[in-house]
Amino acid sequence: MISQRLTRLVEQNADRLTNDLIAEVRRDPRTSAYHRMSDEDLHERALDLFRNLGQWLSSRTEFAVQRRYEAFGRRRFQEKIPLSQVLFALTTAKGLVLSFIRGAAAAESAAELPLEYELALSLSQFFDKALYYAAAGYEDAAAAANAQPQAASGQAWPGIGERQATTASAPDAAELGLEVSRSGDIGESGG
Repeated sequence: MISQRLTRLVEQNADRLTNDLIAEVRRDPRTSAYHRMSDEDLHERALDLFRNLGQWLSSRTEFAVQRRYEAFGRRRFQEKIPLSQVLFALTTAKGLVLSFIRGAAAAESAAELPLEYELALSLSQFFDKALYYAAAGYEDAAAAANAQPQAASGQAWPGIGERQATTASAPDAAELGLEVSRSGDIGESGG
């Protein structure tokens, strides 16, 4: 069971974490494309993540994370933010949350260390999925944008759109011996 106290603490400090993330993104040259965005726009985007973190960790399916972060990646492509900067911003958010949890849990007893570890692991898994699906959405948007001019010329960018081709030939979960729930989550039986 994830530490509900720490999860609530993150959600209660969502404004502080959001402001810290905006400051980091504004300061870091590796996120220069975000520098042209308004504070309000950045604030709205980050605040949603931190305020609803408990829901994302406890009740959201992988499909929900996939839908949300593929759309996120497509939006960043349309905003002309380089993929490396999108991924770095998400990684920065992950680091801020993990650092916050370490600081918050340090004041508590050693008995909560396993719960802190489990929360950190869950957060890492969530952000890893978010990073993957954001990149996939970004690539899908790039492939779609590339397909429009390509239809006339018959050429494509190398590497863009290959995800669809490789997933079509990849073994499915059943072939790998993994159970799949009715909601599509791998590793869960039943549904």
